[in-house]
Amino acid sequence: MEFSDLIHKRKMTRSFLADPVPVATLNKVLDSSRRVPSAGNTQGFDFVVLEGSETSLYWDVTLPPGRREKFRWQGLLRAPVLVTIWADPDAYVRRYSQPDKTKSGLGDGVEAWATPYWVVDGGFAAMTMQLAAINEGLGVLFFGMFDFAPELADVLGVPSSRTPIGTIALGLPDEADQQAGRSISIGRRPLEGNITSVVHRGHW
Repeated sequence: MEFSDLIHKRKMTRSFLADPVPVATLNKVLDSSRRVPSAGNTQGFDFVVLEGSETSLYWDVTLPPGRREKFRWQGLLRAPVLVTIWADPDAYVRRYSQPDKTKSGLGDGVEAWATPYWVVDGGFAAMTMQLAAINEGLGVLFFGMFDFAPELADVLGVPSSRTPIGTIALGLPDEADQQAGRSISIGRRPLEGNITSVVHRGHW
């Protein structure tokens, strides 16, 4: 698929078929997402991958039975793969404490970082995972862990030092049951030319 076609095809899938994702396809998607650039080549992110019945570990925490029945996106619960993404702030502090990076001062602690690059790099990995999955003919949905992150970390064995980035559902889309989210009516901001534009050339 041409890259421009891939970008324009990208959308959020909220209803999936329960069909498992072939192992080779899933591994290809995961391998692509680990190859993103990262500050100092720290690669400070990890994926916890849940497949098939393992996904119940996630939903039992975030959507207990009482809430699950009223959940708007029932087709999301059929997603055969859930990938939780976690960033490691301490890995960046350690990396920037090494001789080739000490002059930056970023090895002094997480508070030294004006921009938390573990979140940036985790976001790169999440976006690349989505594009790689779409390129393989899969549907994707990125969503947050929010207040459930500590309990999810405990259930999934994730070290408490990790920062949650989000969750990606992967699988074949159920084309017969696709509904747009509430935000679909918000159009894209123009590239440039007026006060709402994305691009500011030379000055805001």
